Amino acid sequence: MKPILPTFTFLIVLAAASAVTPAAGSPPAPAPVGVTAAYVDGLVAEGRAHNAALRSAEAQTGAAEAAVSAVRTWADPMATFGVWAPTARGMKSSQLGDLVYGVEEQLPLYGRPDLTRSVASADAASARFAAEAQSQRLRRDIRVALDGLALAGLQADVAGQDLAWIDATLSEVDHRYRVGRASQVDWLRIQTARAVAGEDLKSRERDLDHAALALNRLLNRDLHAAWPRIATPVLRPPLSFSSRLVEAARAGEPQLKVMRQESVSAQAAADLTRRQRLPDVSLGLETRQYSGDGGIREGMVTVNFSVPWLNRNRYDDEWRRDRLRKRSSELAAEDYETSVQEELHHHVLELEAARRKALLYRDQLIPLTRQTLSSAQAAWEANLGPFQDVLDAHRMLLADQLALAQALTDQDGMLTEIALLAGIPDPDSLFALEEATPSTNDSAANADPK
Repeated sequence: MKPILPTFTFLIVLAAASAVTPAAGSPPAPAPVGVTAAYVDGLVAEGRAHNAALRSAEAQTGAAEAAVSAVRTWADPMATFGVWAPTARGMKSSQLGDLVYGVEEQLPLYGRPDLTRSVASADAASARFAAEAQSQRLRRDIRVALDGLALAGLQADVAGQDLAWIDATLSEVDHRYRVGRASQVDWLRIQTARAVAGEDLKSRERDLDHAALALNRLLNRDLHAAWPRIATPVLRPPLSFSSRLVEAARAGEPQLKVMRQESVSAQAAADLTRRQRLPDVSLGLETRQYSGDGGIREGMVTVNFSVPWLNRNRYDDEWRRDRLRKRSSELAAEDYETSVQEELHHHVLELEAARRKALLYRDQLIPLTRQTLSSAQAAWEANLGPFQDVLDAHRMLLADQLALAQALTDQDGMLTEIALLAGIPDPDSLFALEEATPSTNDSAANADPK
């Protein structure tokens, strides 16, 4: 009988080659697309033109900016017209006139138009900050979706390689079973593994389709539009919780900008409300004309003003309401600022954990599992070990490869979240902060014990 070792080794090599090499006559698979800042910028530009949520925010910004230019310094004048009918004992209409004309204009006093314009300008700034925050969140979502598409593609590739390995192994197990060198349980194990691997490949391919659909939804493309294969993230340098990173988050976190601007809007509204308790003053002109000869009989200039002092308490309540709204917005922004720092610290810890996990699988577990798989294969080929050890080591290798890819994806996702909190578009720019400032942990360790 021929030795089994060369045949089995050839099948394993053939299976591995078929998983990474295109079939003869077929064009080579295109290289995966790297997720660079320029590539993401292009997708964000597409999102600005088609994403419904971002277009809605930009429309609200346009409406708020139009409200600024719509503020009128002079109110619309009020015109009056009347007909005077004489009484039995009264003066004749030919003497007083029977037609009454008038016009009245409210005077823009106390700087109210400027204050109203300030309120509208503050609201427009809030709308612009909100639109920018929506744009940065879209950038974050696009990058996360790209990472998800890359991970789903790699998982599908690994599932395909798993199926190719099992197919090659199945042929050898079947041959050994027929010649009495493998048990029926081994044959059942490989058949079961083949069925499970086939279903897993289908599931991975469906997951890949859904990842592409999620990205298409963000860009408002056709949901089933095709995407190129996206490269999985690479291992990044470490990033620590530094003072520069905290300051960047305080100054650039998108939602924090919106909340701070809401406080400015509340202050502008309070300033306008304070002026509302001053009387409205209007200047009017009235004339009487006789319809018989068209002559003007009399004219009169009037000054009208409101009497707000009767509702002084109500105006005071309105002013107190707006001041409390400003105070509320300030406290909300202060609380959110501390929560941003907490979230930033949490993401940095998760980033560190994901990086350590990636290093563990890349440098220790995967090489060890590959060595164990080779030893188990050699022992089984020489009838010195059970076939179950080969299947277990193979499954562990696949699990380790997927865990490495997941850790790298988690690392990139945490960097994207940190970049959003710091108001930095490109996550790679975060490492410039790392080079500029030592971490807060290092600063605390080097502080004076006193």
